[in-house]
Amino acid sequence: MRRFIGLFASLMWLSACGNSTSSVGLSTRMGSAVTGSALTRTASQRLGLSNGITVERVRLSVRELELKREGHHDDRSDDDSDAGTDAGTSEDKGEHKQRTGSFLIDLSGTALDGQVVRLQDIAVDVGTYDEIEFDIGKVDPANATGGLKELADQGASLIIDGHIDGEPFQFVSSLRVEQERKVSFEIVEGDDQNVTFNIDPSGWFTDKDGKRLDPRESSARSQLENNIQKSVDAFDDHDRNGGEDSDDHDRNGGKD
Repeated sequence: MRRFIGLFASLMWLSACGNSTSSVGLSTRMGSAVTGSALTRTASQRLGLSNGITVERVRLSVRELELKREGHHDDRSDDDSDAGTDAGTSEDKGEHKQRTGSFLIDLSGTALDGQVVRLQDIAVDVGTYDEIEFDIGKVDPANATGGLKELADQGASLIIDGHIDGEPFQFVSSLRVEQERKVSFEIVEGDDQNVTFNIDPSGWFTDKDGKRLDPRESSARSQLENNIQKSVDAFDDHDRNGGEDSDDHDRNGGKD
């Protein structure tokens, strides 16, 4: 059975002096939000997408993930330079944000079946947070180790391994995904909050007309990368069910 490997390059969270902290889990999940109903895992531990394509491994290079405190951040100018591996608390220009350094998400085997897999526990300042921001992209090989360096050496931020009509393929991309997600959740001392990094592959290999995209063909690359960019999300997921907490609250008629 393949193993799920969550490798972090210098993933360490620091706290501002004198501030109370609490544990926050950083998790990941392969599937559509909450249900994963569009996805099927076969007995051979492949993710079947109902169009002759199976996915067996997904590797994704995350340059940085940030949690921003309510009322304590400004818009960040676009910076295409490498985010590096440093992590901690930043308060420059009025911002107060907790951030990771670069890390690798490496999914295979049972990690493809829609379960929420905990990557790491991190220490975060208590308070109310209103934004999750992440940046997927290639990193400088000099700032990468282990599996992350394998991607960096190829100039890649994403590698997908699978089969199409029984034939193996590998899709390698240097795509860039940046997202600022408005949220609202409170971290209190002693609480065990969680942020889930969700990846939904159900629409990766389908064009706007419903036709199959062949990852081996260069003509499909642009649409494939566009589909992948839209498939990644990060949200507060306290109960670790793969859905955003506010959506769970609405489905339950306002009850937690």
